[in-house]
Amino acid sequence: MANIKIALFEASPVPGEPFNKPFEATGQLQVVGLFQKWEDLSEWVRESAVDMAAVSLDDDGNIGLGVVERIVRTAPQVAIIGVSRATDPASIIGAMRSGCAQFVCWPIDPEDLKSAINQIRASRLNATHKSRRICVVGSSGGSGATTVACNLSMELAHLTERPTALVDLNVEFGDVACAFDVTPKYTLADVCREGMEPDRMMVGQALHELPCKVSLLARPERLEDARLISPENVDRTFRLLAETFPNVVVDLPRGFNFLNSAALLHAERVLIVTQLGVPFVRNAIRIRDCLLQMDVPEDSIELVLNRCQASFERLKQADVEQHFGKPAFAIIPNDYKRVMTALDLGHPIVADAPNSPARLAIQQMAKRLVGGEENPALGEGEGLFGKIFGRKTKAPAPR
Repeated sequence: MANIKIALFEASPVPGEPFNKPFEATGQLQVVGLFQKWEDLSEWVRESAVDMAAVSLDDDGNIGLGVVERIVRTAPQVAIIGVSRATDPASIIGAMRSGCAQFVCWPIDPEDLKSAINQIRASRLNATHKSRRICVVGSSGGSGATTVACNLSMELAHLTERPTALVDLNVEFGDVACAFDVTPKYTLADVCREGMEPDRMMVGQALHELPCKVSLLARPERLEDARLISPENVDRTFRLLAETFPNVVVDLPRGFNFLNSAALLHAERVLIVTQLGVPFVRNAIRIRDCLLQMDVPEDSIELVLNRCQASFERLKQADVEQHFGKPAFAIIPNDYKRVMTALDLGHPIVADAPNSPARLAIQQMAKRLVGGEENPALGEGEGLFGKIFGRKTKAPAPR
């Protein structure tokens, strides 16, 4: 954390005692500004433009403590140093309870400030986890992108034994909630509406917890609500999800707009799901070219071939890979009957067909994405999913 960016807040400046001076003198910090109002500081905090904030707690009305609490709600990743002349235990405990990671006395002793900075740096580095954002987009309607996104999120949660977030960014016609046969109480519109300020608590309440360690953020129920979603708030929501979830899967629509751009901005992988048909492949290449124009790194764009080995195929895998310019990241065999049965019942594939070739291929894709992070004690069979979903009713055979 060299060149740490810090924002300073002092509601009631004291003449002759510049609050910024001891911070600028450390040589470890880049002071981005000294603020007296939350409205001015909030933009830096919301955009994750700072690593730390130092807040003066010496004011009338507990303004400083209120700012500390707002920073914690808005950007929990920002470490806060409380500064005050008061050194009694009650004042220090109050600062810590509000959300201060460290407390230093005013006037600031350089060694105390250096120690506080080092303590924050050490604790943050130890606590930091890498959050992986995986965007899934279909090359054409019916390519199977939503099925892949839903089942991939479950396999990631199963392999890592950590919760996975699943976001339906097809805000007008998304099918993610339907794929799990749920009706979430809250949706993306409840946290990302224009004029709102998403925070960790708000996003947490909007997530619909599924029994398979997947937390779903669904698309709006009403079409008119989809038009009220702000790209800036979508970006903030993804940043907040990254604080909690090691894996965030996003089901994207094919059209590229400002909402999609917010999701793609920090995506580690973009999976283009296609089938071995000419219209599918043409659109897959078109989407890849569009992503490159949006400055998505080429090595993060991957091709997923779905419903392979179907009787109606006219193209070969090698031909598609040659046109795409790289080998397929995953190949999912055709298992139409069992996959469609799972969709109709609102079940993941593993609930009714744990040994389905399609399910096993998605499981292998999840393993490639997480590398060595999966729990080696987990087997290949039904395991946790069978216990969660049960199989009390046999799925009817599709006609």
